[in-house]
Amino acid sequence: ARARGNGDRKVAIRILIADDHTLFRRGLASLLSETPDFQVVGEAADGPSAERLAAQLRPDIVLMDIHMPGGGGVEAVRALPDSLPDLPIVMLTVSEKDDDLLEAVQAGAQGYLLKNAETADLADGIRRAVAGQAVLDKSLTSAVFRQLARGGSDGADASPSPLTFRESEILRLIATGCTNRELADWLHLSENTIKTHLRRILEKLGATSRTQAVALARAKRWL
Repeated sequence: ARARGNGDRKVAIRILIADDHTLFRRGLASLLSETPDFQVVGEAADGPSAERLAAQLRPDIVLMDIHMPGGGGVEAVRALPDSLPDLPIVMLTVSEKDDDLLEAVQAGAQGYLLKNAETADLADGIRRAVAGQAVLDKSLTSAVFRQLARGGSDGADASPSPLTFRESEILRLIATGCTNRELADWLHLSENTIKTHLRRILEKLGATSRTQAVALARAKRWL
């Protein structure tokens, strides 16, 4: 279930935090709990624990550190879609390395934020991720372009895309951060039609999320 309204009553966004630093984890939980529409339902100290708690608690989103002793976040990101395919996972880390960012996105993370993010930016990122949007720390935009440039120079030939023209068009718009509603308005289609196209895109690319589909298509130079 996602955060939603019920008359005047709102159902809080249920958050699972995975981080091996206890003080940071507890501090973040306390900070997020001050926001009325957030509820921290669990804390994990490593990837495997995050997988178990996610299956047990069914949160609306997971905030995951990328490097943790006993099992890192990227491994958990790869594993979680098997049991919770619609669960958005946002990496919350100190790492600004290009390779960490790319690996997390390719694994299926829906977002990548830094721990020094402003509280308002973190809260906004959580809400956007739960709404199905990709989330990226503003300071990492240049890293994305570096990765794209690097991928674009690896060989002259790209394999043919399995996507139709319409599917490619939708994926390009998704890469800019468009929601399903924005896609429907822009392309003059119904949201159900957009969802059908998106499902086919994920199936064709073998992806488990919109973010992963964009990363895979870019890596193949289909965008």
